[in-house]
Parts: sequence; structure tokens; C-alpha cells
Amino acid sequence: MDRISPDDSEFQEIADSYEETCRLYFEDSSSESILDKSVLEREDEEEKSRSRLRDLPVYLLSFFITLSGLTAVIQPLATRLSNHPGLFRMLNILDYYHWTKMISVVFGLFLILLSFNLLKRKKIAWQLAFFSSLAYSFIHLIRCGSEYVVWIKDRELNETIPLITGIAPVLTVILLFVLRKRFTVKSDRGDLANGIFVLFISFAVLALYGTLGFWLLEIRDFGINFELVESLQRAIRQMLFLGNDDIMPHSRFGRWFLQSINIFETMAFTFTAVSLFRPINYVLSVRPKEKETAGALLDNYGKDALDPYKLLEDKSYFFSESKKAFVAYSSVMNVAICLGDPVGEEAELKPLVKEFRNYCHGNDWKLAFLQVKPDYLELYKELGLQVLKVGEDAVVDLDEFTEKTVKGKNFKSVVKKLAKQGYQLNRYVPPHKESLLDSVEQISQEWLSLPGRRERGFSLGWFDREALKQETLYVLESDKDGAIAFVNQVRSYAEGQVTIDMMRHRTEVPNGAMDYLFALLLTDLHERGYKSFSLGLAALSGVGEKKDASKEERAVHLIYEHMNRFFSYKGLRRYKSKFHPEWEERFLIYEGGTANLIKTALAITRAGKID
Repeated sequence: MDRISPDDSEFQEIADSYEETCRLYFEDSSSESILDKSVLEREDEEEKSRSRLRDLPVYLLSFFITLSGLTAVIQPLATRLSNHPGLFRMLNILDYYHWTKMISVVFGLFLILLSFNLLKRKKIAWQLAFFSSLAYSFIHLIRCGSEYVVWIKDRELNETIPLITGIAPVLTVILLFVLRKRFTVKSDRGDLANGIFVLFISFAVLALYGTLGFWLLEIRDFGINFELVESLQRAIRQMLFLGNDDIMPHSRFGRWFLQSINIFETMAFTFTAVSLFRPINYVLSVRPKEKETAGALLDNYGKDALDPYKLLEDKSYFFSESKKAFVAYSSVMNVAICLGDPVGEEAELKPLVKEFRNYCHGNDWKLAFLQVKPDYLELYKELGLQVLKVGEDAVVDLDEFTEKTVKGKNFKSVVKKLAKQGYQLNRYVPPHKESLLDSVEQISQEWLSLPGRRERGFSLGWFDREALKQETLYVLESDKDGAIAFVNQVRSYAEGQVTIDMMRHRTEVPNGAMDYLFALLLTDLHERGYKSFSLGLAALSGVGEKKDASKEERAVHLIYEHMNRFFSYKGLRRYKSKFHPEWEERFLIYEGGTANLIKTALAITRAGKID
């Protein structure tokens, strides 16, 4: 059998890149950038540097919040009620005094946890931190002059230190107020990693609190002095609910301290549970409902071959207020990348895009729409967004293909040759046998072993055995070689249209095998009543060729012309031209001008990567 090497056939390179057309915006098959990779990385680093400098006041504020929180946690352990007649001394009856100390400890833990959310500039974190700091400052003010530090002998000094520690919460309140306009980011659904982080921080602070507490106790509290190591051991026992039954508190402070550990631990569990519940609830309850709603809207209003990918697990959803329209997006590098145009009732689309743009700005994100059709370009322009042509989608008229194209020189000889060699394209509908799924998985693994091949997402599907169980498969096979290539049919929401997602083959296939597969595939689909077939995007094709092309499009055209000898963009279009398709323009919608175009490009590239 005639075997081909990677250099023997133009189609070998082109077919392998079929699934990776999204990647071809900014990368070649070996993952090198068509824009110099070092330029992208340098731009990314410069943007990060500018962002760090811009957010320096936020970092400083987060530091003061942490300091204020630690002060609130530790100070109640180091101070006792004195006989000094200080400010609001008359309010500091003993029970009230110990309650204020407990409240301080709770506020302290809360502020420490909030400090990390303030780094993300979340508005709700600012609100909670401001009012918590204000409340803690008031509590601290009430206790001023009526406390002393237990281990400092100098009476004047040990009563002055509690006054000085009040500077942190007061300064925090002032900074929070001054920097309030920097905190605009809306709260998200959270994730499990954040919940685990909250768990770690909460119990680390609790361990510190318990250890210092036991170590700073006076002999009158339990009748003994605790060494540092023993203090840590007893703190851990108390945290694990094992208790410390061999010791009994002899003072009100001692009893309060043991109770405070239990209350502290309860609060830590509460914060952790809330942090873990939100993402779990989203995954198990909210997201399935959102996906179901999006699917229903696609059934009614979908009209694009990209629409099935809006239901992939890497998408989030933003709905109009009426739930009659939505966008599917992923947030990468502070860029919200929407796949295709919004979907829904026409009257809902402009308000939806406007609302989503405001939502993005509230989260400090830039907005982008990838591979949109010409239909809504004026809508995007009216909202101040930039438009860049990024390629053309090849749509094959199946009537013309079966009547003329497949009988022409590009397909006639290869169909005859491969049929004579015993190859046939078999169609399999669910449910599939495990042996069939094993075969296509082996083919996929061989394909992934080729240089530059890897799974990608966002606008492409990845190999998912469970998902394939529900999809129609076309497998190219022969009695001699078995299965050598496959494609999976996916729904195109465009009327009368169909397409495929994965197209994978073994490392060695007969010359012309994929031409043969396509010829039989499109013929079969035509017989089943489909009118058109989407071959996918020819990236950068037709960009910058019109007289009214933007400077960005003309720049992309220069890249297309000069880099074609390395990446075969023209080869991709030339191959698809064999099917005599209609070419439909596709655009990238972005904001922020040329400076943010590179960042958007890099974000799109990263959105398609599967770790």
C-alpha cells in the first residue's frame, strides 16, 4: 500500500490543522506564534508590570487590613482589664469587656480573609472590610485606657501600647474610604481552590491564636505556665475537639479563652463552608440550569456552526434580564472572550451586549467576541467596539458538491483508487460498542502523538469518550488495516447545515485517504437531506484585501503574506477551495484599541489550551 510521509502530501498538513483553526489566529501547528512569541510575552509582562504599579495602593491597603486583622486577633490575648479609669470606662463591665474581645477576634479573622479578596478589588469585599474595620475601631476605642499588656512591667508603657495598636484599624478605615473607587469588581461564584485557601488561612490563624493564647496565659489562669511547644500541642487538641481535660481554668479570662477557641473554630468552619458551598452549588445546581436555558435558546435562535461549542464545560453564561438571550464566554487574562454572536430574540441582543460590557468593566475585564458573522457589526460599532476581520468560513453547498465537485479531477481518481483498495466509510449511530470507542480512542492517541498536536478547547471539542457515546461517528476502515481515521458529526444550528468536530487519523494513512473520507462523508450527508457543510475557518484568509480595510486588517494581511511560507495559511484556503465553498467573513470584536489587540490575541490562544 502506498504510504505517505508528512512531506508527501499538502493535505497531510492541512487536514491535521482542521481542528485547530482557532489556534491559527496566532499560532502555527508547532505552537509558535505568528507574532513573535517574545513580543507577546514581553507585552504580557509589561502589562502585568503596569497593573502591579497601578494596584500598588490596593496592595498597601490589603497589607493594612491584614495587619489590622492580626491586631484584632492577637491583642485580646495579650491584654487584661486594668483599674485605670480610661475613656468609656463605665461601659467596661466585666462581661461586656470579654464579649468585646470575642467580637474583636471574629472581626480579626474576617478582616484577614477579606484582605485577599481586596487584592482582587472586589466591591463586596470593600464594603464588608469598611464596615468591619469601622466596627472594630469603635470597639477598640471603647476599650482604650482600660487595658494593659500582661508581660510588660512598666505601667505607663503597658497602658500606652493598646492605644498605639488602635492606629491600624483607624488608618485602615481612612485608606478604605480614600481608595473606595478602585473597588469595582463584582463577586463571582468562587471556586474550590478559593474554599480550600479559606480553610487553610482560617485554621492557620486559629492555630496561631490558640498557641499564643496558651503561651501568654498567666499562672493564675490555669495554675501553670505553658511552654511554647506545649501551647501548640494544647491548641491543636482544642482545635480537634479532643479538649484539655487535664487542666481547669481558675479565672474568668481562662474560661473566656477556651470558649473563644471554640467560637473561633465555629466561625472558621462557617467561612470555609460558605466558600466551598458556592462553587459546589454552582457546579451541581446553578450551572446545569444555565446550560439547559442556553440550550433551549440555541434550539430556538441558534444559527451558527459554532453554537454547539457554546455548551462546552469551559463556558460561562451571561443572560439578559428576561432570560431570552445570552452570551457564552470564558474569562482569560482579564479578557471576557465570547464565542460567536449573542443568541436570542433580536430585540434583546443590543441591551444584552451593553449589559455584558458593563458587567465586564465592573470586573475590570476587556470584552471580545470571537468569530462573529457580519450580521451584527453595526451593533458592535455603535457600542464603541473595534472590528477586525480574522478569516473566512468555508461553507460547501452539498447539492453542487454531489452534482459537480465530487465528480471532478480533485476527487474522482482518489475515490476510485481508495475504493479499489478496499476502504469504506462506515456510519455508526449511538449506542456504540465499546470496541468501536476503543478503536477511535487509539486513533486519537496516535494523532495526538504527532508533532504539535494537542487537545484544545473553547471553539473546538476535545476527545471525550462519554460525549462520543451520544454522537454519530464516521470511520474510515478496511478489512486489511481496520479503522484508520474518524470524524464525529456535530450539529450546526444553521438551517440545513451540518459539520464535524474532530477529524483524526493514524500516524500512517494511504495517500488521499482524507480526501476520500470527505468525498464519501459529504455525499452521505447530502443523501440524508442536509443542504450545506461547514469546513470551518480559513484563518486570516481574505483579511486586509478590501480598499476600506482598517490598518489592523492591513497589518494582519502583511503577516498573512510574509508568514505563509512557514505556516501554509494559503495552503489551508487552497485545500478548502477544492470543495468550491462559499466564503463567509468572520470577525473579531474587541475593545481597547491596538494596544489591547495583542493582549486579546494572547487571551484567545490561552483560552483554547487544555492543561
